[in-house]
Amino acid sequence: MAANGFAQNYLGFLLAKASHITSSAFHQQLKAYQIPIGSWRILASCAEGERTVGELVDMVLLNQPTVSKSLDRLEADGLLQRRKDTDNRRQVYVGLTAKGEALLEELIPIANRHEQAVFEHLNEAERDQLRALLQKTIGQKATWP
Repeated sequence: MAANGFAQNYLGFLLAKASHITSSAFHQQLKAYQIPIGSWRILASCAEGERTVGELVDMVLLNQPTVSKSLDRLEADGLLQRRKDTDNRRQVYVGLTAKGEALLEELIPIANRHEQAVFEHLNEAERDQLRALLQKTIGQKATWP
């Protein structure tokens, strides 16, 4: 098969490879903060406010038991807190503590600088288009077989 065969043109492969290439250096920076990737995703997902555990499972690409263990560690580290819904005791909300917000105030600029460096070969319109196409693809998840 030619050098530009199936794998080099298969969108799933290309997305996975692009994700690995674009994320690896940032993941190394997280290690300096002793923040596992899954924990970063949880913290970043709570940046705009509380999330339910179910929302986090969907957002951070981890299964329920792994998210629960990560939440236990983040709560023990004082970075987030859990709150039960007063109307539905089975519903649990997760939010950042002041310490978690302070950590994100440090990490988000690092993530933004990393993103800028990784995608500097794209102009702003291309980055916006890529973001929109990825969001559109992610939004179609519910319709996949």
